[in-house]
Amino acid sequence: MKTYTVYRFDYIRQVREPVGELVERRGKDRGNNTKALLRLAQKLYSTSSLESHLIITPD
Repeated sequence: MKTYTVYRFDYIRQVREPVGELVERRGKDRGNNTKALLRLAQKLYSTSSLESHLIITPD
């Protein structure tokens, strides 16, 4: 299992703020793991702010 930190990047202030963590439980790479994790992060941690963007990085 891999743990990823989810950051919100604010373009106006040019800062990256940690907002949460995701755990990938898939054993094998299926080719769309990153896209699925970004979709899950968007679902869990999104806000209505148009000037921010979510980023995931492995720990």
